[in-house]
Amino acid sequence: MAGPDHSSESPGDGPDATDDRLKSWFRSLSPTKVDIVGDFAGKERFAIHGEALLAHCLHTMKVDFDYGFQILHAVHAVETLLLRLRDRGCNFHILWFNREYQLSIPTETSAEITYKYQLTRKILIQHFAHAQNDKQLVFSFVFTSLGGDSVTRYLEEHHPHFFLGSDGTTPWWTGGPQLLTPLHMLYRINSAGYHVACVEHLEFKSSRAFLLIASPRGAQRPLNGDAFSPIPDTSPVEDNIGDRLGGLIKTHNLTAREIISLYSLAHVLGQYAPDAGEATEIGQQVTVLLLQLVFMRHCSITGRSFEPQGSGLDLGNAANSFICSLSEPAQRVLNSWGSGPFTNSAWDAFDLFDGRLYLALLRSSHNINLSSALHEEFIQLGALLEHLCGYNVTAKWPANLTDTDGGEARLKNADRQPDQSVPSLSVLPFSHPVLDEFLTSVHLRTEAVISSPVDHKVHKELTHWHNQRPIDPKQPTKAPGFRARRRNQRFMADIIAYSASLTGASGKIIEPEIVVVRSSVEQSKPASRHAVNKGKKQANSNKPLKKSGKQKALEEAELRRAAKFQDKSPAIITFWKERCLEFSKEASLVKRYLRVEKYLLGLSPVHLSVIGAEVSLYLCHVLRQTQGRYNPAAMTHSSVLAMLWSQIQETAKLTMTEEVHTLVTRVLQSFKLPLYKIPAPLPKRKLPFEFLDIVNGDLLPPGKSSLDFQLESCGPFLERSFDSAPDPRVPFEPDAWQRKVLDAIDENKSLLVVAPTSAGKTFISFYAMKKILEANNDDVLVYIAPTKALVNQIAAEIQARFSKRYDQEARSVWAIHTRDYRINNVKGCQILVTVPDILQILLLAPSNATGPASFARRIKMIIFDEVHCIGQSEDGIVWEQLLLLAPCPIIALSATVANPLEFRDWLFNAQKAKGFDLEMVVHSSRYSDLRKFIHDPSPGTYEFAGFEPVERLPFPGLDSDCESPLPFLFLHPIAGIIDRSRDTLNDASLEPRDCIELWRHMTKHQNGQYQVPKSLDPEKMLPSLVKKSDVTKWESALKDVLANWMLDPNSPFDELRNHLRGERFARLSSTYGQPESIDLPPSQCGPIVSRRSIFSLVTDLRSHGALPAILFNYDRVGCETILRELNDTLEAAEAAYKQHNPQWLKKLAAFEEWKKYRETAKMKEAKMKETKKTRSRNDDDDGAMSKGDRTRDEANRELSVWDSFDPEGPLQQYSFADNTKLSQGELNARLKSLRADTVRPWILDALYRGIGVHHAGMNRQYRQIVEVLFRKGFLTVVVATGTLAMGLNMPCKTVVFTGDSVFLTALNYRQASGRAGRRGFDLLGNVVFHGLHPHRVLEIMSAKLPDLRGQFPTSVTLILRLFILLHGTQNSEFAANAVKGLLTQSRLCLGGPDAKMSIAHHLRFSIDYLRREHLLSENGVPLNFSGLVGHLSYTENAVFAFHALLKDGYFHDLSYSNRSREDIILEIMLVLSHLFCRHACPQHKDKQFLERVHRSPSVGILPDLPQKASEVLERHNQQTLSIFQNYVSSYANQHLTGTPDNCLPFTEYKVDSVYAQPMLDLSTVLPSSDSPRPPTVVRSPFSALSGFTDEFHTIHELCETVRAGVFLEESAVPYIPIAPKETDGVPWNAYLYDFFKHGDMEALKHVNMIKGGDVWYHLKDFSLILSTIVTSFANFLELPNADGDFGFEEEDELEIADDDGPLLSGDEGNGMRNDVCGAPAPPQKEQKKNKAKKKVVAESWDDESSDEDTEDDTKTANHGDDSWSSSASGYPQAPRWADNGGPSLMEIFRNFSALQREFEEKFHKTFA
Repeated sequence: MAGPDHSSESPGDGPDATDDRLKSWFRSLSPTKVDIVGDFAGKERFAIHGEALLAHCLHTMKVDFDYGFQILHAVHAVETLLLRLRDRGCNFHILWFNREYQLSIPTETSAEITYKYQLTRKILIQHFAHAQNDKQLVFSFVFTSLGGDSVTRYLEEHHPHFFLGSDGTTPWWTGGPQLLTPLHMLYRINSAGYHVACVEHLEFKSSRAFLLIASPRGAQRPLNGDAFSPIPDTSPVEDNIGDRLGGLIKTHNLTAREIISLYSLAHVLGQYAPDAGEATEIGQQVTVLLLQLVFMRHCSITGRSFEPQGSGLDLGNAANSFICSLSEPAQRVLNSWGSGPFTNSAWDAFDLFDGRLYLALLRSSHNINLSSALHEEFIQLGALLEHLCGYNVTAKWPANLTDTDGGEARLKNADRQPDQSVPSLSVLPFSHPVLDEFLTSVHLRTEAVISSPVDHKVHKELTHWHNQRPIDPKQPTKAPGFRARRRNQRFMADIIAYSASLTGASGKIIEPEIVVVRSSVEQSKPASRHAVNKGKKQANSNKPLKKSGKQKALEEAELRRAAKFQDKSPAIITFWKERCLEFSKEASLVKRYLRVEKYLLGLSPVHLSVIGAEVSLYLCHVLRQTQGRYNPAAMTHSSVLAMLWSQIQETAKLTMTEEVHTLVTRVLQSFKLPLYKIPAPLPKRKLPFEFLDIVNGDLLPPGKSSLDFQLESCGPFLERSFDSAPDPRVPFEPDAWQRKVLDAIDENKSLLVVAPTSAGKTFISFYAMKKILEANNDDVLVYIAPTKALVNQIAAEIQARFSKRYDQEARSVWAIHTRDYRINNVKGCQILVTVPDILQILLLAPSNATGPASFARRIKMIIFDEVHCIGQSEDGIVWEQLLLLAPCPIIALSATVANPLEFRDWLFNAQKAKGFDLEMVVHSSRYSDLRKFIHDPSPGTYEFAGFEPVERLPFPGLDSDCESPLPFLFLHPIAGIIDRSRDTLNDASLEPRDCIELWRHMTKHQNGQYQVPKSLDPEKMLPSLVKKSDVTKWESALKDVLANWMLDPNSPFDELRNHLRGERFARLSSTYGQPESIDLPPSQCGPIVSRRSIFSLVTDLRSHGALPAILFNYDRVGCETILRELNDTLEAAEAAYKQHNPQWLKKLAAFEEWKKYRETAKMKEAKMKETKKTRSRNDDDDGAMSKGDRTRDEANRELSVWDSFDPEGPLQQYSFADNTKLSQGELNARLKSLRADTVRPWILDALYRGIGVHHAGMNRQYRQIVEVLFRKGFLTVVVATGTLAMGLNMPCKTVVFTGDSVFLTALNYRQASGRAGRRGFDLLGNVVFHGLHPHRVLEIMSAKLPDLRGQFPTSVTLILRLFILLHGTQNSEFAANAVKGLLTQSRLCLGGPDAKMSIAHHLRFSIDYLRREHLLSENGVPLNFSGLVGHLSYTENAVFAFHALLKDGYFHDLSYSNRSREDIILEIMLVLSHLFCRHACPQHKDKQFLERVHRSPSVGILPDLPQKASEVLERHNQQTLSIFQNYVSSYANQHLTGTPDNCLPFTEYKVDSVYAQPMLDLSTVLPSSDSPRPPTVVRSPFSALSGFTDEFHTIHELCETVRAGVFLEESAVPYIPIAPKETDGVPWNAYLYDFFKHGDMEALKHVNMIKGGDVWYHLKDFSLILSTIVTSFANFLELPNADGDFGFEEEDELEIADDDGPLLSGDEGNGMRNDVCGAPAPPQKEQKKNKAKKKVVAESWDDESSDEDTEDDTKTANHGDDSWSSSASGYPQAPRWADNGGPSLMEIFRNFSALQREFEEKFHKTFA
């Protein structure tokens, strides 16, 4: 690939124009925030711009380069960031550019100061180079400039996934010529086809690393030449000083620091001739520098933190000038380090100079007392310096520096104590019978206690968490109303229709299996599993088995069927002869083949046994006829032969006559295939057709052996089983790995199954479900799906598969529970299909675990589908928590786990702790292979005038019949390899023809050193009849040889890969992105279409039989744009046709004539009826026409062809729809349910043309209709985002990736491409890339999956929820096990910390936080608003900020202020917008954005928090900071004493004394005024070098600079940054605040810049938060209205919401009958009606009635249960709601209720 463009801009563009264009380009990038590990790059390597990295770290870590010159802190800052990336699994290179060195220097920095940055940069470069040699790992590269040839070669060899640079927004760059240089670099990298990101936006959260990634924008105009400064002269050392110094290294054991310092001093002093005054000053500087070298040999890093005094190393200072003069020779030494005489010296140049230590020594230079040992070392260094340059430093030695009396003792006093002035905050007392065992290792001082000054209300879950419906109602819940029943009925009807499309049932008729509970005896015999495992041995056993009654009944039924079969045979044969005659009349062989194939597939088992062999042979006959029409050398000829090869083998397996057997044998022999014997031939009869004879006796293509033919052409037809065998447990013959899965389920083991899409994982879940249903009527299986679309699909499949009768009321086989709706009774079902967060709520709800029959305790199995979602940045933590919480065996399914062994070990430990065994089953082969192509048509345009009919045999693969140049470029899997690693090679899946081509190229390119073993010759490796399993073994052997080639750059691998890519790929790569010429035809009637457009792509797929297809575009707007382009092109062409085509105009005229005739006829008929009616009044009754007569008249009326003619409907030649798969009436009936105001008209019109769109922003009902129509085959093109790839059953022939995106990752690529070639539908799948650079295609194909890495799963809200569970279940065993599952695993966080000590301390201080916030008592009883905090846990940490405002009285004071209700509500909305659903507004300084805001009703930028609210949150943050600072301090004191923090984090070099203990304590050497500060305890000693102490201002600062060895995760600390003070000056987006003010969603999209598909979700999330807050207030106030007076009315408008629309929830536990499986409920007594109707909120559940109430609802915590501190800091301030009890909270409740009503009113209007 070509490197970044470095040509100059056209002369007409000046610098100002270039700068404006650069800024405009940057504004247009629209980057997307992604987790670069789990969601984007994974294991793929990316490049970091070294200069930008250094500048960012120096700025963010506040390294002291002003007063001092703290090189070690700078190195540590850079390494800390690199370590955080590496710990998260990132793979990166650091790229340094010598011409861009000034990017590491702040603008407007004086030349006398810039040396600090230049020298630090040189040290880092050499430091990393030295580390590379030690670790044998290359990660740092140095280039002259970005445009050099070396960069081009680097990009071609390594091809980084993205480039991490800088956007220049750091205050580092404030002006000057290099201000735009960072953007310049990003521009050139992005123009070269790479994703770019800016280090300023790098954010770490748990095990995730987030960045704003911008996709490539294609080739851009070149900019003006670089404005970079010349490269400073730092040529390598070539002087006598270096030579002399090189000879002294070994004899004096000099380190890198001493070598560089001595060389620099000698170089400067040798060329310096100062006067007498200057000589004295220089002598002092040299002396101090040598003293620093001596002290740094013996001094610990913890003793080098100094306060600034006086002037530092800044401009105009003599000391700075001296150090500056040493910088240039020091850089020269560093440049020559790798090749000079200093290479093998001990490396410590990372600690070359300590500016603050140097200044302290300089101030005390006349008052330093050295021991004799230190003095001797100083003399030795002085002698070396004199030897190098002749300068005698000892002559300048002050007389009072030596102290021979007591100096030795000073070396023994190195262990200085920490600063005792650092506050050590004690903790409030706490004890709990379950938690105490986890906290025994935490030894803390607790505060003296006094009685609590206020009573606290004990939390008890009485109602649902966001409405007032009681969990444990005293009276039966009222039956659902009419509208609720109608909604449920409609939804159940949709489910039934949906399930019919999944099973292929005709109409809506489905026949589920009736499940009956098995007896205990039957359950003890798991379906003869042991017999299956023994395989064929058991099959050959002659031991008679006693027949059961069921078996005898089956045998009798079989005998009756056989007798019936004998009676029907003649009729079946006669009918077949008639059909055969009809088939022979079809002139088109392709149509004939398709008709016969459809007939064969539709035969019943009885018909198949009689005529199946003849029908199949007739198919072979048609293929023989077709074969003769093609050139034997053509690919199509081979493809037809391959179909014949496959079909004749299928024919040989059927029951046949002797004549058929003779013909079949002849064909098998001609293919050199093994022959089949007839076990029992059918009676002799004549064939109804004459089979085309084989003339030459050999059907193989000319010049090809049978083996070559099988590998090249028959790959999709090979037998695909892997040691399959019959098994009575399933209705198919499972492979060995599938039988292993069945055995594990029978043995009640947990399972981790990793197998690719289409491998056959589906049966696993349904087998487990059936076992649960057969066991009893109480056990529950929970199926967790990652998306609601998959939830609906699984529920529909269960509906289609299983049926069961229950005696109890409100019971059902299945139920759905998502955040938006519920179907069936969740507590009464046996299979719950849900999403992760709902199951988490269910498992942690006390009411679900109170007794043995409670819901959570009845769960016996949990299935985690798509378990790799644990790696997602947003919901992954919930998956991880559920895997640890699971109270039963689990089944984890995935097709994409990169580290299955590591993941297995973690799951194994988690399951073992609960007493369950876990077994992992891995299967790596897809059932259907995938072929990859790039859409590469010839350039130009054409006029689209409609489609021609396509006649094509169903060849597998779109390149199987290419008689003309194919508009698709095939990509061999090995050609797509970029990274030379075995993992990449293993990921490349080869089909048989790929293997034979690879083997031929390897033998062609082998040489003397790299040979291909002769044993790999397919003639020796493979049997005569090849199976897929044989090819898999051969593929593995070829990869073993190729892997050795990949390791050596000098091997033939590159040549082999280039040959596999071919010349066409090279041409496409070199010309990609070039504009194409547009040739307009002379007469334009239809639309002009580019051959490279998306429309041409779909047209090409249609012509090559590659539809149906799914087009993946990872942008919702992009999906709709593609849909519109396709639909508009078809409509424009059709409109042109209808306007100009004479035949159509003639047909339309005839239709109009018919309409006139029809109207006339209707008028006459009406007149006649009126006449008859008049006469009938006067006639007898006998004269009137009877109803039967009228019916006959209607039936006899002739139907006209015009009755079904729709002139406005789409014509077939302008539609992608397959009208043969669905009648127009059925289509209209399905689409009628879509209301016009829920789906835009043009999207609805596109459905009629066979095109649909599918993404999460679309209406649920529309999405389901798209899925059903696509499965039925009517829709042949669906444009979708990645949501469709997550397990949905949407089988297609082709998957297209159109357009690049940051979400087109290795994981998403594998998920989406797996939709192609689904098992049972296609033998082969096609994957096509469109609109992507060819090298980006290779990058996607060869990208490695990211390792699954969990997060830190123990958050403060989770701890609180565990206490709620413990308290609500009276510390039950279930709750205790849940706590144990989360706190005692060997690895609590997958990929995270192993140290349980850290977790225990974090737990204890989280408890202390909860105690101080009045959320937890001393005994672990949840208090006050703990329910509110627990239910809003997904908003952590915003909910803690909200609680702080509530506790400290902000809302109380606001509610009682003398302000109008409107003003109060608006301020509450402003505060809530600062806390919940926040989005940053990075464009707050952009002029265009501000102008757009000015012209709109939006404010755009959220106003600052009110001052009082800001003060409350600041106090809360400071208290939190104190608590967790105390956590670090206590942990360090207890567990890190004697473990110094003196190791660089990334390179792991130690920073310590070069000599053994004792170390030097500088406070005993220097005067007290210049002594160092006491060592820090909490903060890293590296940060202390720049003057920082154990005083922190923010949690972020604490987490960023905490000492090593302490695990402190910022996201797990209940702290929320306040904008703009704690967000680097970036305010929040005011979209919520703006919507509340004007209610305009369009303004949010166009002004607030919120993505259109996301707006509704964000508003909906906020609506749910408001509901939870209001409900929590009502619960706390114990409002008597259990039915929720303040709720909202059920509105049908909810059904048309953009997401999953209807909140269709049946009341659980209310006796409601399930329309499908339930029993009728007894009549309910009429409830008292309320004035306001109850709001339906779907994510709630009704719990079983508890046996008894354990405590009164209004119980308060007494003084003895809750104690508070009487320490100096005082006990925590009592919550303000306790000041006047209920009245203050009631007023707050009224204000929030009014806010909720107003917000909901505006929200509902958006979709009403």
